[in-house]
Amino acid sequence: MPLNAGLRVARVHSPFFKTNGSHTLVSLVTTSPASKQWPIISRTNSLRRAASTASQVKEAPKSTSEVVSSERLTSPLPASTTLNPPASTRPPPLDLPTRDSSSSTFKYFYHLGKAYMTFYKTGISAIFTNRKLLSQSPTASAPWPPIPGATSFPTRSDVLLRRRVRHDLGCLPTFFVLLIVCGELTPLVVLLFPRLTPLTCRIPKQADALRRASEARRAASFRSLRYRPTPLQGSDPAANGHICRALGLTYSLWDKVGLDSPFSASLARRALEKIAADDAMIREGGGVEALVDEEVVLACEDRGIDVLGKPIDELRSQLADWLRKTAPEGTTSENPETNLGESAQKEAIEKIREVLVSLDGRT
Repeated sequence: MPLNAGLRVARVHSPFFKTNGSHTLVSLVTTSPASKQWPIISRTNSLRRAASTASQVKEAPKSTSEVVSSERLTSPLPASTTLNPPASTRPPPLDLPTRDSSSSTFKYFYHLGKAYMTFYKTGISAIFTNRKLLSQSPTASAPWPPIPGATSFPTRSDVLLRRRVRHDLGCLPTFFVLLIVCGELTPLVVLLFPRLTPLTCRIPKQADALRRASEARRAASFRSLRYRPTPLQGSDPAANGHICRALGLTYSLWDKVGLDSPFSASLARRALEKIAADDAMIREGGGVEALVDEEVVLACEDRGIDVLGKPIDELRSQLADWLRKTAPEGTTSENPETNLGESAQKEAIEKIREVLVSLDGRT
């Protein structure tokens, strides 16, 4: 072995040499196989200790979705956390520039287009943020409505997050192509095709146009009920078509031809089941007072309540009145039931049907 190689070995194993000669380079070479492995084992243990220390220092905090989903069974959470989905599931604020008489028209429209593009960019980014929150939630794969015997149940926040993420991901490919083709003209095009846009990318004018069309269609359906020889009951088969029109479950083309969709019965049944489950979660989660203003508006829309031009206090009162009318017997604010039994669920659905076909308060 060359001299320089021996010097390198001596430098590496210098802690094993003693002045009395009890440990030599030969004794290290002729030791047992177990002693040969000692430096490797020692190094492995040191790496494990280092990795353990690093994991303690660099451990990332839990996301909001993880905290809500993992701790709600053992510790009570604020009602606003369990009832309201993340704000990223709703459209971001749209800050439009004000037109100054001293500035040029080109400059104004340039900043206007830039503001819309920033809005759409933020909305698209929110879709992927919501998808990440959904994947981090332990209840992302839990069935809803929950199956009998389930040990954990998603909160209203979890249910709405999943529903809105699925809707937005379905609209994203078409909207992305529309955004590339139209560019700054996208805000004008989406007014012609408002339902092609994800929820997080809907501008205020677009949302108002959808609400105006829904309320006009609902009012026309209620006006047609006044010409019936007998009042429409919730159990009548014709009630399914009215419910679909009132909740916007079918295309308006069926109204023009004067027919109900052949899928009205199944669409109405699924919609009523969702509303009944949502009503129960709101009652159990703290009531209407725990909902933020934006979610109050959306909850009223889901139940066929007109929202345009109404103050938020009036909408809260109408939503609370809805929950009172559709509550099953024995359900109170002090004794709410999120997981309705079969009989209680049927009773709640029947009451919802009666409220949706009722002409009380309709013009």
